[in-house]
Amino acid sequence: MTANSKRLIPNSILVQLGFLVLIAFVFYLLASNLIFFLPGFLGALCLFVLLLTPYRWMTENRGWNKNVSIIALMLGSSLLVLAPLYLLIQTLTKKVLVVLQDKDKIQEGIESTVRSLRDNYGIDIFNENTISKATELGTEAFQAIVNTSVNSVVEIGVAYLMLYFLFKEYKQVQGWIMQYLPMQENNIDEMKVDMKRLVMSNSVGVPLTAFIQGVVAFIGYLIFGVEDAFVFFILTAFASLLPVVGSAIIYIPLVLMLLANGQQGNALGLGLYCLLVVGTSDNLIRFLLQKKMADIHPLITIFGVIVGVNIFGFIGIIFGPILFSLFMWLIKIYYREFVAPTKTKIVEE
Repeated sequence: MTANSKRLIPNSILVQLGFLVLIAFVFYLLASNLIFFLPGFLGALCLFVLLLTPYRWMTENRGWNKNVSIIALMLGSSLLVLAPLYLLIQTLTKKVLVVLQDKDKIQEGIESTVRSLRDNYGIDIFNENTISKATELGTEAFQAIVNTSVNSVVEIGVAYLMLYFLFKEYKQVQGWIMQYLPMQENNIDEMKVDMKRLVMSNSVGVPLTAFIQGVVAFIGYLIFGVEDAFVFFILTAFASLLPVVGSAIIYIPLVLMLLANGQQGNALGLGLYCLLVVGTSDNLIRFLLQKKMADIHPLITIFGVIVGVNIFGFIGIIFGPILFSLFMWLIKIYYREFVAPTKTKIVEE
């Protein structure tokens, strides 16, 4: 065999590389045109992971018909998803209409509050230009939430359509995963456990924590005389989904508004209540739920939210950390599949 023939790449490798390039190209064409349905796919995947155990119990243990089981689970879960979404749209739509109609009046009210804080307490928060910009940003944020909520209805429809077929052929789906994923069987088994904990943490744990924080804050709003307490409960629950700042972006302005209106006692009480009760409830709730949730580093949540919001919009607060965690998990599996065996082989030699 000549030296030149040793340098030639085997035909089998070239065919394999060409086939991989073809697969990547077709995947790019499909993904670039179906990116709109990605939130729906992720939603279907999350629901599939969460509902697979009750589905198997209904069909295998109780002997229910597959279609009946699927419809029952889809109806039950849709009530939990769509009912809060409908309530959010109805409540915020009314408030958005008021904001859009009385934008100047609201800005005047904010300016009056700021002047009162500056004159009476020496607290100078904004100037007039900042107030105007803040009002515009707030209006845009309200509109964005409502628009995202409407889009979410379409995404939920896509998710449930995909969910039906995932359940209908779930054994074939599992068989396909076991056969074609390039991983060892023990890593696939670990993937099932990790995926369930990951989905539980982000799609159940995070919204549940935010909802409970909103309820805790709502109690404080009622006690200390906040107007439109229910609206601020919804906003606080959604703000709790945001990393770092969280619900503080809602209750701090409320405290300042109470202070500017001369309700020093209520302002002080609400401020202490939010700092001591609402602020610590997040850690307490996570501590109680941590056995059922994955141990996700706060930085993964922060960067996941940033990426998710850029890709999916507001709903990316949920799906962003899932994608980021999945990326980190893939790196871990790659290390176990390819790097760790190589290191072990070198040590043995």
